[in-house]
Amino acid sequence: MSKRLLTILSIILISLFAENALAENYFVVEKNSRSVHHSSSQPNPNEIDGLPKPILKAAINAYLYAIKQNDVRNLSMLTIVDFNKPSYEKRLWVIDLHNKHIIMNIHVAQGRNSGKIYPTHFSNDPNSHESSLGIFTTYGQEYHGAFGKSLHVRGLESDINSNALSRGIVIHSEWDITPKFIRTMGYAGRTWGCFAVNPDHINRIIELLQDDSVLFVYASPEKEDPLVAHPLSSEGEKLYQEIIQTNSNPLVRFFETF
Repeated sequence: MSKRLLTILSIILISLFAENALAENYFVVEKNSRSVHHSSSQPNPNEIDGLPKPILKAAINAYLYAIKQNDVRNLSMLTIVDFNKPSYEKRLWVIDLHNKHIIMNIHVAQGRNSGKIYPTHFSNDPNSHESSLGIFTTYGQEYHGAFGKSLHVRGLESDINSNALSRGIVIHSEWDITPKFIRTMGYAGRTWGCFAVNPDHINRIIELLQDDSVLFVYASPEKEDPLVAHPLSSEGEKLYQEIIQTNSNPLVRFFETF
């Protein structure tokens, strides 16, 4: 059999099974973590890998704003959290902007006083134990603190998240953000406002996000945030279309992982 024919057959087989192959070989996913609350398996045309497209647009505006403020050194990564989603769903995405790939989609905790399952209260106040919204960057490199390997974040928006550093808001791991805990309890564990993730993912996420990358945290109040609630610039629209096109084609994404 010719090499060319083998190549064609390989492409056909990959196209048939690419979606499963991607989940196993490319994404950082949490196996068997689908909650009984989430019954639909049909893709939503208004989402890309579960990320609502309007929130992606807002996140791109956040990314470009942070760059203009000279607050970004790690330009390759954009992290998005959607706190409109309940804690039993995977609601944190990391996008590799160099390749336009969504490379992580995992669970993330919310503040204890923001709500048990759906976060509805947000604050910038010290000791509020609530999550904050808006535009952040990670701050510096990893360190080892009370929760093990961690990464500081700083807020770029006055009165919305500007106290993040002084509040000690960090990315760290927690045992109660695991698929097993979420399946058992029906919700993820909560924090005092930190972005806690599954311990299995802490090394990878810190490796990707350290050195001042952009983190955008969304919930409905962000619809009124003038820094992100506006049409995309031509630069932003180009980036948005590239992300959508890349992540809509599983075959292309499979080959680009090699």
